[in-house]
Amino acid sequence: METKKIINLIILDASGSMSTIYNQALGGVNETLGAIRVAQNEHPELKQYVTLASFSAGEKYLNKIFTDKPIDEVRNITAEDYPLLGCTALHDAMGEMITEVMGLATPDDCVLVTVITDGYENASQKWTAAGVKSLVETLKTKGWTFTYIGANQDVVMVAESLGVKNSLCFEASEEGTKQMFEKDKKSRKAFFSKLSFNVANNIHGSLAEEDYFEE
Repeated sequence: METKKIINLIILDASGSMSTIYNQALGGVNETLGAIRVAQNEHPELKQYVTLASFSAGEKYLNKIFTDKPIDEVRNITAEDYPLLGCTALHDAMGEMITEVMGLATPDDCVLVTVITDGYENASQKWTAAGVKSLVETLKTKGWTFTYIGANQDVVMVAESLGVKNSLCFEASEEGTKQMFEKDKKSRKAFFSKLSFNVANNIHGSLAEEDYFEE
């Protein structure tokens, strides 16, 4: 049976403003990890790996929780794994984590990047929106899929400024955050089903240009 490695890169906002939806964000990430575990069981030919990092700002703005870890070895995260602090160095987080995964992925791997934030960039020191956009657009030509999930902002405009076509807006409330994670779970499940079909039928086309959040 042909197999394909799937790298799930999740970049999660850990700035102070996330405190109002903290419990829902923590639980939602664990539900996402659960959905990836289910996908591994449903589609054993897709070898699921997780790289998960949260970000804030300052010298130690990036918190790498899991790096290229097989989903069978990934535990649910706790409050100790996901502390909140400071501002939002979104561009630096995206630039660094995407670059790191570039060094791990092979041309045959499928990479799904998910960015979740409740506010605008306000603290990056190394990466600009233009730099991130250039990187994202290059990797989309190599088959990478990017999604941007945001609250308290013009999500479509911000996503486009970063080269990301697939965007989802959510309300930064308990219910809004729960609905957002539920939507992402359904979209992720559909994405893996399409990918499984392609692998089973030896179809080598990319899913990068498809509408990830399409109903």
